[in-house]
Amino acid sequence: METGARYTKLLEIAHETSSERRRELLHEVTDLFFESHATSTPAEQHMFGDLIGKVAFDLNNEVRKELSARFIGGQAPRNLALALADDVLEVAAPILQHTKSLTDEDLVKIVQNKGTHYQIAVSKRDEVSEVLSDALVTHGNDDVLTHLLRNEGAQISEITYDKVVTRAEANPDLHGPMVARKAIPPEVLNQLYSMVSGPMRKEILERNQNLSPEEVEAAMARARTKIGVQTGALPADFEAAQARLTELSAQGELDPGQLPNIWRSDDTTLFALAFAQIVGVDYFAISKLINSADVDGMAMLCRAKNFPRALFVSIAALTIGNNGMEDAAKLGHLYNEVPVEAAQRALRFMQIRTATAKAA
Repeated sequence: METGARYTKLLEIAHETSSERRRELLHEVTDLFFESHATSTPAEQHMFGDLIGKVAFDLNNEVRKELSARFIGGQAPRNLALALADDVLEVAAPILQHTKSLTDEDLVKIVQNKGTHYQIAVSKRDEVSEVLSDALVTHGNDDVLTHLLRNEGAQISEITYDKVVTRAEANPDLHGPMVARKAIPPEVLNQLYSMVSGPMRKEILERNQNLSPEEVEAAMARARTKIGVQTGALPADFEAAQARLTELSAQGELDPGQLPNIWRSDDTTLFALAFAQIVGVDYFAISKLINSADVDGMAMLCRAKNFPRALFVSIAALTIGNNGMEDAAKLGHLYNEVPVEAAQRALRFMQIRTATAKAA
């Protein structure tokens, strides 16, 4: 239908006074919207939504319920979708669960401001983003969480899973949906082991058996990092520094000569990680050296990897702080006094301890 004919139909419904005829015209205009959706402009779609909404809200709930159901699986005008989503539950639920017209921002506001049944409808959407899942967990009760956990199309972030685990500690009704969830990360699943009953423990162990070695290692790494941050063993910026280290490695920009520049950028966590990767020991070993300003230990590691003396002096001076450069000559002599072979043997022992710690 051409644009002129669309406007004629819209004007007809606007001027009609008979409720029955307005209802018939409402169906016709809705059909017209579907027919012209692919070619209509955003302004025309908004006009459709505005007019359909005005007519529908002049009629009874049953009419709006029919209207809401017609948009299941389709694109409703956003302004109309927002109006229907704020209506009584039987009108709002199909829109909240199915329409693709509402943005995450729209849905988060609805979750924040509406009740449990509206939140449950949102939790059943085919796709639920991490942001929306977090809003549902934050503002919803445990019934909402149960529906969200049963939705395998819902994306749930690590931070949101932490909130869910905390809730599960107080409510055993959440244990079943969590253990049954296919998309739950292994490290989160294993956090539940001490909480759940015998049959669910058996299921957790069976799922552990089905993990590949790579999946187990990745899960263990995430768990170690998470536990370290939570207990204070690792700094809060550890994960961000790890990501940056991966970028530097991929770009071929990680070499010993960059270590002083990394330190001067005031990123000591990245410095410790980079130093640890270059020499082949764990982060904690380097962190301990830095915190205690152990230049002897640093000299041994740098010597074992054949760092130039000037590079060691720079690293050691930065570690010592304000008086470091005044001791540059002394640091240079210290470095030369470390036998290379002895340093390499000591490094190999440290690397064995690192490998053992990783295996554990």
